[in-house]
Amino acid sequence: MLVKNPGFTLVAVLTLALGIGANTAIFSAVNAVLLRPLPYGDPHRLVLLNEETKLFSGMSVAWPNYIDWRDQNRSFEPLAAVQPAQLNLTGMDRPERLGGWNVTHDFFSMLGVRPILGRDFLPDDDHAGARPVILLGYGLFQRRFGADPGVVGRTVILNGHPSSVVGVLPASFRFYYGDADVFRPIGPLADALQERDDHAGIYVVGRLKPGVTLDAARVDMDTIARRLERGYPKTNTGNRVALALLENDVVHGIQPVLLVLSAAVGFVLLIACANVASLLLARATARAREIAIRCALGAGRRRLLRQVLTESSLLALLGGGLGLLLAAWLTDLLLGMVPSSVPRIDELRLDATVLGFTLVLSLVTGLLFGLAPAWQSCHAGVAESLKEGSRGSSGGRRQQRFRSILVTSEVALSLVLLIGAGLMARSFLRLRDVDPGFRPDDLLSAQFVLPQTAYPDDARIRVFADRLLDRVRALPGVTAAGLVNPLPLSLEGWQTDFWTEDGPVPARGEAPYSDYHVVAGDYFKTMGIRLIRGRVFGDTDNETAPPVALVNETLARRFWPDRDPVGRRMRTGSTDAPGPWMTVVGVVADVKQYGLDSEQKTQFYRPLRQLPLRPLSLVVRTAADPAGLTPALRQAFASVDADLPINKVRPMGQLLDDASAPKRLSFLLLGSFAATALLLAAVGIYGVLAFSVAQRTQEIGIRMALGARRRDVLWMVFGQGLRLALAGVALGVTAALGVTRLMSGLLFGVSPTDPATLVAVSALLLGVALLACVVPARRATRVDPLVSLRSE
Repeated sequence: MLVKNPGFTLVAVLTLALGIGANTAIFSAVNAVLLRPLPYGDPHRLVLLNEETKLFSGMSVAWPNYIDWRDQNRSFEPLAAVQPAQLNLTGMDRPERLGGWNVTHDFFSMLGVRPILGRDFLPDDDHAGARPVILLGYGLFQRRFGADPGVVGRTVILNGHPSSVVGVLPASFRFYYGDADVFRPIGPLADALQERDDHAGIYVVGRLKPGVTLDAARVDMDTIARRLERGYPKTNTGNRVALALLENDVVHGIQPVLLVLSAAVGFVLLIACANVASLLLARATARAREIAIRCALGAGRRRLLRQVLTESSLLALLGGGLGLLLAAWLTDLLLGMVPSSVPRIDELRLDATVLGFTLVLSLVTGLLFGLAPAWQSCHAGVAESLKEGSRGSSGGRRQQRFRSILVTSEVALSLVLLIGAGLMARSFLRLRDVDPGFRPDDLLSAQFVLPQTAYPDDARIRVFADRLLDRVRALPGVTAAGLVNPLPLSLEGWQTDFWTEDGPVPARGEAPYSDYHVVAGDYFKTMGIRLIRGRVFGDTDNETAPPVALVNETLARRFWPDRDPVGRRMRTGSTDAPGPWMTVVGVVADVKQYGLDSEQKTQFYRPLRQLPLRPLSLVVRTAADPAGLTPALRQAFASVDADLPINKVRPMGQLLDDASAPKRLSFLLLGSFAATALLLAAVGIYGVLAFSVAQRTQEIGIRMALGARRRDVLWMVFGQGLRLALAGVALGVTAALGVTRLMSGLLFGVSPTDPATLVAVSALLLGVALLACVVPARRATRVDPLVSLRSE
């Protein structure tokens, strides 16, 4: 029968393909990011541990505290440490900045990962004075060493020190907290990590012992933390241990977005099912006499049920096959749209799990939209269906009511999706309107790290900074240049305790904290950061001058609300070991550091001449397209230090776009699904009205024969469509008021129940519904009363 009705079959299959394809594409992302186990041995027992206080969460771990955790805990086997390392690869054809990690020797054995070449780290590699050895990530192994197995045993230069390659990690290995080009033992570096108040970026990963739960491990680690608090009150007062399953921590930022998108495509599929069910009901009505004749000739209800469900299942499988092709295209599109910072997104693929999901989804979909016509076919009255002129029968009216319910549900589901998309759109627009605190146009940035071997003291860092800025300022098209660390909107930050001279001396663990930046050159002019009061740093703010600082508006407002901050003094560090007093010489505008939607932090700035740092970012303002300056910028670096690699050379406008990318992606995807749902709902309204006009041809003919004007018929059809749409809108708004609250964590600057969005989206849907009424209404006005009465 499906072959005999190619138009019906094509519409049904395409409708289902939209719903199944969208669900398959999003499920492939959910499967890759949330469901597929991490590529480690028994990953569900891996736990991430870090320190926290009342003021700080997610703190890195002091090395002495890690040693005590490792030795005193009864919950983990083993407990390994990992620390990010900034490494420069030199001695080859070109220098390169690498993403590196310092790890304890048992890190990879704890993860259940083995090198594909060479060996793992040994305990003898992991202590002071040990010969420097490294493990290569597979990407670096291919990129710089041509996948040559002979690389094992080779010596490479990292940060000016020779290191021997002892192994290569497998291509399947992933480390989700940053680039993983090189790993080296942390033991030889531990001498510089012996202070308990030095939280030098170390994090701890452990494997739970068999039978130990996460809650039991929390109790165990809390006992150790309290013991250390009593033993080391100056450094450990208030310090606790935070534990989270590694698989949850890796994806916690993206999980809410994927769940919302999963719900959205689920709604699209339900709308598609309702549309196809409506089509099947109309087809069942057209075949009512045929089915009645079969029943009269002895066909049983079970046989009829099997026939209808077989047809619906076949439609669903055809839709699933086409949907799978659509999903493959959508998956490639998704990979191109999703920021690379989304964890595990590179693992997205249509694997056996996704194919199985598509098959099951297709069968369930066939059952969903096949139930209504199956019930209709099996419960239709044989005698009634055999009567001529049964269009107006009670069975037809029941079916019409059921189709109206389906369309009302479609409208309601579409409205929920449209409201969600509208809220995301408003969030994205609000986010784009946020002032980052600097002018991103015509601004270029580049990051680098000065190795300690080449720059062992502060004086050499200062000399390098001066020479680099002189070379860059001399480049054609450069109007200003400066240095900073950390770079705004980089999502990285440096924090420190501090207090003010005219404020109370804080107790241990209760000092306020602030982000701080180190700057050089014409940094504030280059970035376009507004000076509000006082002055910026000058050449006289050097190592021999009294310490000075600039503060942002938020810090000034919080600590000197009714006074001029200029001339006030502040100091950093603990009360036991405070830093020197710094005089505030100016106040500058707030600058976003952790994203456009993040809460504004207090910030202060120090001159590089007084606080030299090795990791730095160069910022350059240009008179033309900043991307065109990249080659000349690289040459300027090479002229100062040919062995110094730079990375992340990019316009600051790109950084600004990256900051809004998650909201933009959510808006685009949700908006696309909502538009699809709106189209399907419009088709549903059109189908119901067209079917109603066909069913009521006789009634319309009688009305017109009795004097009804064409305008009356027109408004009758429009009224029916409008009633369906209004019922759907009322139901949808009610549902949206509850559902959108679950999206509150994804919104920015707009309420989940924003009245403007609710009204605008409802008006849009009603407008589309009225447009869907036009063709059926015009068709109804063209009914010829004589023809319709004669046909009956």
